[in-house]
Amino acid sequence: METVAVHRKLIDIDQSAFATLSVEAKERKMSLKKYIEVLLEEESARIRKNKSIKASPRILALVGSAKPIGRDISSIEDDRLQYLLSK
Repeated sequence: METVAVHRKLIDIDQSAFATLSVEAKERKMSLKKYIEVLLEEESARIRKNKSIKASPRILALVGSAKPIGRDISSIEDDRLQYLLSK
């Protein structure tokens, strides 16, 4: 059996956040602790994914302006350029 390393952390949240999260956890038939763990793990995965493909807004604006209008980008031979233009 594989052992997964976990980190324990005591956190403080305000009453309204506690109430909202408690209701949502109950609707999903989860404990509040488990629901918060799932939320944090999903957010962590989203952050890691977004950081792997990061470009400044200025670069993204340039890429958008270079996209051929009314032309199929699949004819572009450069895979990197085709990927950027597909976004």
